Amino acid sequence: MCANNLDKILLVGNPNTGKSTLFNLLTKSYAHTGNFHGVTVNEQETKFKIDDKTYSIVDLPGIYSMSPNSYEEQFSIDYILNNKDCPILCVCTNQTLKRNMLLLYELLQLNRKVVLVINKIDNKSKLDTKKIEEILKIKTILIDAKNKKSSMQLKKIIKENNFFNNKIKLKNNDKLNNFKLYINKFNFGEDEYDFYCQKSFCNDKYYCEKLKLNKNVLNNIDNEYLEQQMKEKYDFITSILNRSNYSCNVVVGKSKLDKIILNKYLCIPIFLLIMTLVFYFTFFSLGAYLSNLLRWFIQDVIGNNVSNFLSANVKYVWLVNLVKEGVFGGVGTIVSFLPQIVLLFVFLALLEDSGYLSRLAFLIDDALKKVGLSGKSVYTLLMSFGCSTTACLTARNMNDKNAKIKTALLTPYMSCSAKLPVYAVIGGAFFGTSNVIIIMLLYILGIILALILSMIFEKTYLKSNNQTFILEFPSYRKIDFLHLLKITKLNVKSFLLKIGSLLLGFSILVWFLENFTFSLNYVQNNNTKSILQIIGEFVSPIFKPLGFASWGTASALLTGIVAKEIIISSIAIFNNINSSSINFMENISQSLTNPLNVVFFTPSSALSFMVFCLLYCPCVGTISVLRKEVGKKWTTISILLQFVIAYCASLFVYFVFKLTEIYGILTVLLFAIIIFFCVSSILNFVKLKKSDVKCLNCNKNDCKYRK
Repeated sequence: MCANNLDKILLVGNPNTGKSTLFNLLTKSYAHTGNFHGVTVNEQETKFKIDDKTYSIVDLPGIYSMSPNSYEEQFSIDYILNNKDCPILCVCTNQTLKRNMLLLYELLQLNRKVVLVINKIDNKSKLDTKKIEEILKIKTILIDAKNKKSSMQLKKIIKENNFFNNKIKLKNNDKLNNFKLYINKFNFGEDEYDFYCQKSFCNDKYYCEKLKLNKNVLNNIDNEYLEQQMKEKYDFITSILNRSNYSCNVVVGKSKLDKIILNKYLCIPIFLLIMTLVFYFTFFSLGAYLSNLLRWFIQDVIGNNVSNFLSANVKYVWLVNLVKEGVFGGVGTIVSFLPQIVLLFVFLALLEDSGYLSRLAFLIDDALKKVGLSGKSVYTLLMSFGCSTTACLTARNMNDKNAKIKTALLTPYMSCSAKLPVYAVIGGAFFGTSNVIIIMLLYILGIILALILSMIFEKTYLKSNNQTFILEFPSYRKIDFLHLLKITKLNVKSFLLKIGSLLLGFSILVWFLENFTFSLNYVQNNNTKSILQIIGEFVSPIFKPLGFASWGTASALLTGIVAKEIIISSIAIFNNINSSSINFMENISQSLTNPLNVVFFTPSSALSFMVFCLLYCPCVGTISVLRKEVGKKWTTISILLQFVIAYCASLFVYFVFKLTEIYGILTVLLFAIIIFFCVSSILNFVKLKKSDVKCLNCNKNDCKYRK
């Protein structure tokens, strides 16, 4: 409950009405905004000041009405019902006002204190807000959620406590009154009781469960009453809008560009082209240039000076090496990839904000349904390209429990941004400019395996029920450079915080384990084995069939469970790469081709290692979120399954690539085609035998008319 009327304010509205944008405007925050249902999956609460008084505003996930269709909608409705004393800013848009006002209508039925906030898309609106205020007896305001003047208007309303409740009485009939006789009153107010009864009488499962109705009571539910109630509600809303000079002839989201984007022949090639351009600008071109620039600054401007100072003033060799190798060699390696990681997040934000992501969800919804998912999964899976940990949280928006589990379990198969350093360094050492194709294929491999796994789950243990997928096509929007700047700032801050805590600590730990024995003796310039070498040698035989069996590669994979970025920094430490060298990253790549180093590869084993890194195990952050979202059982199954899939996929890739090195790619391709046709022929023969039937007029097995 709210301590008093204005301690906490709820920001409520349909998805895609600009709630999060308004939240950022009022609080000067950087909450994630986007044109996709499920972007907000939990409440976001921030305090802000008006003069000397502190207020708290809560941005809730979007809802269409007070009847939930998904997890995040149920979360919002629970929050509203449990905080009945909190005033509400009900956010609508001018273009979809008729539909948006259904939620307002039900909030007034609950007798809540509300301000109607209409986010106008353009300045052509002639809506008479005074007329709406006169009819509904609540404050109504037209704003532009991206305009600072709107912030001042809303703050004035909040300060003056212009929240009013005008209860819309529920229309009873004999059937509803008889239905109420079966229900005992519970510990809520009269408003909630009447509202719950009416919703239950409309066969709303959420409120039936709230009232704990038994089977005998449920038999008295009238399914036709829902249609009658909806008609009455929309008739009331229509009459208000007609009297307020409301008119909107614009079809939301309609665009001539969709004739190309949504074309059944062009949609997939366009998507592949867009993703190829994203990878090119991220890994090469702009991303490579910015990474080289940052690398130069870290190594030449900072690294060399710090190393020279320590060498001249510190007498302990191990301490100097700790800073040079553990800090600059470990963390410095990862920091240099910051521009590429930020670029990937920015490109994903562009796809989302432009409205393309919603269309992509529409395009592949039917295809995903065949493997037990829906268009809602698109947002989660695409978010996984940025960070699997945060992507797992967005799986909450699935309204089917099994679909939610499947979507969450599939997120680690999408190649997250933390794996970029692995692809860039190892792939660059062996494949040069062709590495962009290798990276593209790795991303596609992760997607294909995820869909196959989803199909298997759908046929076995996690069969999905019919899923509702409500999708709005937002209008195509111009690039908001201020928003992109905020996203960049937020991602840089998040990455540097991660660098300064988790990655710094584990880079130092890796250096310590690689340079000290179990008896805590420094191993430099002697033949004793370090702690990490002993552990790596114990584990490494497992990976021998995959082409990489050195203790260094095994140890790097173990450290990668903490965070995938640490894999490359570990390799730099294992191969004794001088962090103060001018061509630090190039030296790491070159060291991988030298068999005398701790970590080295051949082209086939390098590709096998990259595939294994793509698939083998999520980081500890993702594991933690998975455990919270899907439970210990499915998290354990997921980790074991990922390791098996990674092992089999790497073994296959290594075997095929090795064959191409020995016999040539054309020979292997021809052999693969022959095997494909042989297997296809056998499967077709089996299928034909199974479909073999007798003719309708004969029961003899030797009938010549049998098919």
